[in-house]
Amino acid sequence: MRKIIHQVFKALLFAVCCAIVVTLYSFNDVKTAIIKTAFEDDVVFAANAQTKDALFRQNEKIGYDISVRNNTNELQEGTVGYTIMDLHNKILNQGSEPIKLKTKEARELSLHMPAQKFGVYKLNLTINVTDYDDTIRRVFGVDPKKIKSDTPKPSGFDSFWQDTRDTLAKVPMNATMTLQPQLSRNGTDCYLVEMKSYENITVRGWLTIKHDRKPKDKFPVWLVVPGYGGVGVKPIFGSNEIAVFSFNVRGQGNSKDKINPSRDGYLTTGVENRYKYIYRGAIMDCIRAVDFIFSRPELDSKNIIISGGSMGGYLAIATASLDKRIKLCSANNPVFCDYRNLIGNSDWPMSDFVKYSRARRIPMGRILNTLDYFDLKNFSPNLECYSLIGISMLDNLAPPYNEFVMLNEIKSKYKLFVYPNLGHEVPPSLFEYLSNWMIDQFGLF
Repeated sequence: MRKIIHQVFKALLFAVCCAIVVTLYSFNDVKTAIIKTAFEDDVVFAANAQTKDALFRQNEKIGYDISVRNNTNELQEGTVGYTIMDLHNKILNQGSEPIKLKTKEARELSLHMPAQKFGVYKLNLTINVTDYDDTIRRVFGVDPKKIKSDTPKPSGFDSFWQDTRDTLAKVPMNATMTLQPQLSRNGTDCYLVEMKSYENITVRGWLTIKHDRKPKDKFPVWLVVPGYGGVGVKPIFGSNEIAVFSFNVRGQGNSKDKINPSRDGYLTTGVENRYKYIYRGAIMDCIRAVDFIFSRPELDSKNIIISGGSMGGYLAIATASLDKRIKLCSANNPVFCDYRNLIGNSDWPMSDFVKYSRARRIPMGRILNTLDYFDLKNFSPNLECYSLIGISMLDNLAPPYNEFVMLNEIKSKYKLFVYPNLGHEVPPSLFEYLSNWMIDQFGLF
């Protein structure tokens, strides 16, 4: 039975993965790149950290295993080297070793670099030989559990969010479930869920649940929240053992009728005032989704997992930190951590805030004063439920230093997966682990 459930969960997880992952390149672009790497490179150059997750200890040399293959018909001679930099691109250490490759020869060697104090570092690994030059960019950490934020949580943070929850509680939910026969399939009913949330805004989602359920059946609930971009989440099918609530906060998916900023504008809507910032309502929308789950007799309110990636990861942790009714939390590459440490970073999200600040001549300090109340590192100390979190060392949208700042504030138990060679993504293997984890936690045997 467990094997069957696991196979069904894998199908469900694939659907969830497709729903929350933002694809930066088309499949054809990726396929072309793979073919080019495999068949066109005259020299193949690869590198991997000698420690799991590319995390090292203080006073431990930084080690990377290098593999090189000469696919040419000529002798290739030159150097393999490294450059260690801090997060502001200041060079800390450099070095190189000679290398000589006969035609069709493959070599493996180890680069040992000076130990570093605790923190996160950029690393360029280079090869410069007769007919080939290349650079592999990596990021590694040193004793990352020692990384802490330089800025404190605002003294009014907890009261701000308690007041916000109290305001939400005064709004009647008026929830409705409307069967969608045209979307139902494979023995699973699909319902359109609509309800009133913070500021009396209507928000919506899709609930999929077993069709031939019995009156006393109660189903664990997987609450899936959306990533950034406005597309939102669609109905998710795959398992009759659980109910899946694919939920769209305001301005996302099918919750756009009253609040519908542009993709770029979502991040900055109301950012000048913490009481009006769009994420105040978005987080309350997620709590209202939990209210809905608690209102339904067919849903097991004692077994709720909230899950998301990128902005969805942010919403998952923020919601689970505020709402103790959630049993499990799964977040991949959560964004919006340690905002003030992102000052000077040219990537999103800080790039959009800087653009907004300049266009409207609003001091960045004023924007940051709002963002302090929405910074994930300030939510995470209140996260109590068991959590599964995935981060990637090459992620420029959710940089690892900032992720560790947030993680190191969590006082409860969590399982962390670190992917040293990935960007703003996680591998399918994490979703397989998640399926087993959910089966165990929900007792689905």
